[in-house]
Amino acid sequence: MSTTPNFGKQLRYIQSRLYSGRVRQIIRKTGLNKLLSKPFWQLVYALSENTQTQEIANQSIDFRTDTFTEFMRFRNLAGESSVVEDLLNKLDSDDIFYDIGANVGTYTCFAAAELGPGRMVAFEPEPENADHLRENLELNDLDAEIIQIALSDTDGTIDLALTGDEAGEGEHAIATGNTERTLEVDTARGDSLLEDRELPKPTVLKIDVEGAELSVLRGLRETLRQNCRLVYVEVHPEKIRGFEAEVSEVETLLTDAGFEVTELSQRGSEVFLRASM
Repeated sequence: MSTTPNFGKQLRYIQSRLYSGRVRQIIRKTGLNKLLSKPFWQLVYALSENTQTQEIANQSIDFRTDTFTEFMRFRNLAGESSVVEDLLNKLDSDDIFYDIGANVGTYTCFAAAELGPGRMVAFEPEPENADHLRENLELNDLDAEIIQIALSDTDGTIDLALTGDEAGEGEHAIATGNTERTLEVDTARGDSLLEDRELPKPTVLKIDVEGAELSVLRGLRETLRQNCRLVYVEVHPEKIRGFEAEVSEVETLLTDAGFEVTELSQRGSEVFLRASM
């Protein structure tokens, strides 16, 4: 990819000037926005440098964009900037943050910048995503422990369904049916893993595990009751049914553990929940 950023920036500027008002209405009404959007952003990506900078709540983070998938993820933080901002505004200096389903590090990097060394643990079982997560941490001189295990309510192994060929794909999930491409990964109950590895006890969790939310929470029952004060969960209503679970069970588990659950935002069918003490 080219390392001359001006062309990419100029294209974005032209788009912002032209794609407004009446023009925007016509393009959306005719469906041209869907037809033209991907080719436009592919051109911007090709003409941009291989990093993007995002700033939220006074924290500025550089992210590598070696793939088009990563470029699109970090262009608008996959529609999650308001959730990231809410998290950063609620972190205390003595918090320990676990990013469960860290992908390539959006939440990990912002939280690590806010909290400093020794207070960040990221769980990402997919090897390529984990490698890019390390690169993003190194790019910003940030510290986090990365554990390549899928948290669950059982110890063992499980097949991870791979949905794309590029780092940053956000939909790798535990396979629940016939899947063409899978990767066997280790699983562990969160409560057991904390004891076995003598990890610092988390006070804040973020969970994005593409339908396996309830399994992760069940494996962290004791941790939720004893240590946590704040939990962010991205719930996938359609995918969670593949695990023979319902969204209401996630909310019930959290309320039974003493949390008050609030719906922060929604992206398509996906719901972002915040559970606080």
